[in-house]
Amino acid sequence: MTTTRRARPMPVEERRRHIVDAVIPLILERGAEVTTREIAEAAGIAEGTVYRAFADKDALLDAAIAKVMDPSEIRGFLEDVDPTLSLETKIELIVSVLHSRVSGVIRFMSALGPREHARHAGPGAHGHRKPPLGEVTGVVERLLEPDRDRIRVPIATAVDYLRILVFGTTMPFLTTSPASDPSELADFILHGIAKEGD
Repeated sequence: MTTTRRARPMPVEERRRHIVDAVIPLILERGAEVTTREIAEAAGIAEGTVYRAFADKDALLDAAIAKVMDPSEIRGFLEDVDPTLSLETKIELIVSVLHSRVSGVIRFMSALGPREHARHAGPGAHGHRKPPLGEVTGVVERLLEPDRDRIRVPIATAVDYLRILVFGTTMPFLTTSPASDPSELADFILHGIAKEGD
């Protein structure tokens, strides 16, 4: 007879975080069809523990979506970037981090499928929202401020263009070319569409 090893006692919030961490890779692999039994096995807990931490599977999926959408990790990374680095280095770092975030969110939401995406959006979701990647606008503006003299447009405009380009070139339904390369995109943001000397 096979028995599930009893998990060590954890505070409720820690248990919830542990389950969410276990479910995210499963969703990427199996989508919304992942079962609570599979989730429990991945988390090393009994299936009943999932339901003690979350009201139902929808609540768990919502918690996973909230974690994937949470901008605090990339905002924290950008806040730690040294503003005295060269403009070229900063742009490459910013583009790489934002590109990775958008790509990760797209992969996750695509794995969940349209029904879960629509359920999470909910009624009235298309009302007032922050612009794409708007949660990092302030920190990116502060990083670019020391290079104000090298930037041809106001800092706020430069950040808008940067966000729009990263977001737009990462969305598969907006592009006809293969997935964008962050280094190439950073170079384009710095130097534009014309060849040097043109």
